[in-house]
Amino acid sequence: MKNSVRFKFTFGLSIIFIVSAIALNLLIRQVFDTNLENTIKASMKDIMKNSREYIRYNMISNNPYTDKKDFYSSMWNLLNNSVLTYNYELEIRDSHGKIVESNIGLNSSELVEKGSKSAIEGKAVINLRYSGESVQGILSYPLYQEDKLLGVLNISKNFDNIYSQNKRIIRIITMIEIVVFIFIFIAAYLITSKIINPIIVLTKQIKKIEDGDYEINLDVKSKDEIGLLLNEFVNMKDKIKDQLETIGRERDKVLKLERGRREFFNNVTHELKTPLTAISGYAQLLLDKNVQDKEFRDRAIQRIYLESERLHGLVLDLINVSKGASFLQEDKKVIEMKSLLESICRDMNIKSQKYSLDIVSKIEEGTICGQENKIKQLIINLIDNAIKYSFSEEKIYIYAFNDESNYTVEILNKSNPISEDIYNSIFQPFVKGNNVVEVGSRGLGLYICSEIVKEHNGEIHIENGDEIKVTVKIPSF
Repeated sequence: MKNSVRFKFTFGLSIIFIVSAIALNLLIRQVFDTNLENTIKASMKDIMKNSREYIRYNMISNNPYTDKKDFYSSMWNLLNNSVLTYNYELEIRDSHGKIVESNIGLNSSELVEKGSKSAIEGKAVINLRYSGESVQGILSYPLYQEDKLLGVLNISKNFDNIYSQNKRIIRIITMIEIVVFIFIFIAAYLITSKIINPIIVLTKQIKKIEDGDYEINLDVKSKDEIGLLLNEFVNMKDKIKDQLETIGRERDKVLKLERGRREFFNNVTHELKTPLTAISGYAQLLLDKNVQDKEFRDRAIQRIYLESERLHGLVLDLINVSKGASFLQEDKKVIEMKSLLESICRDMNIKSQKYSLDIVSKIEEGTICGQENKIKQLIINLIDNAIKYSFSEEKIYIYAFNDESNYTVEILNKSNPISEDIYNSIFQPFVKGNNVVEVGSRGLGLYICSEIVKEHNGEIHIENGDEIKVTVKIPSF
């Protein structure tokens, strides 16, 4: 908080105003005190002038004194009854400074004594005595007759009313200054908040960008420098986001290219394995001298030849893929699905029996328009996956039937449920399960299957659970 711009700005402005207010208040007090003293001194000077002229006219000029005691007594009576009124106190001293008559309080004795000494030396002085809420003016001046000192007059007057009024005005001004300070402080805080709040919002948005969140919304209304800053920040954010997205796309391309390079031979291995399975299976049976069935031998030789041809085409396709050629170049034709599926089931049953599995099929008539080799590759991959992930001593069920405008193939096998992280990306390349019974899987089978289904405008879906169900739908012909 102490390091915030809002605190620094508000605190700095407050210090400046407090210092200025104190200085102004002291100046005002000085002006008022000076004006008060000038007023008191002017009043006391008038008293001195009036009393001196009154004494000179009524006593010294017309009645030359013969006895000092009578003179002082007469002057005392004259001044108290004719010149001095309420709030005045009087003291008369002789030429030696001795008190003759006095009604001035003891509180002022020190100043009276000081003024009397000055008056004896021929000086007229005015001293002020402050006490709490009161102020008293003490006038001391000498009386002369033909350059002869007759005595000293000390006149004291109370100026409490003026002083109280002066203090009251100063208090009012001080209160006004405090109110103005509070008002300015609140106004400064609000104005500062209005200026600083966009910067605070900007700071929070910058932290969001640091965390990778570029979905920010700044409601820029001001047209000042802060508004320009926010607009430039939004523009900068958009450019950074676009650049990062471009970098991300380029990175993905590079990673994909690198991954393709690394996995190329693995892909070839995986793709070549399915036709080799059938060739190897029939070849092992032909090597068995106990097989005497000529029809079976002829069919096995024919199947080896066909799978070899398919393997040759597959190798050419993989070479084309590596060169960036189309994944599918074979012309589409009408495919009798029942005969194709029955043939695949017979071939794959040879492999399934190695893992103590049986393939049970129920296949209906139906036709689609597609590429026969790719459809065959699709079904073989799906059955091969079922063999890999099934429990031993179980059955794999294959159902094929017409469903509205689609020809549907369902493959069911009992297995452990697919983990959620794998299931959510099951059709992505190089994703494979952990409970496979056959080593060597590269996680490309379902990716290739999904691509083949897409090329035939179909759908593929996997239901997860204790029983895995793969459903493929391809438009009927």
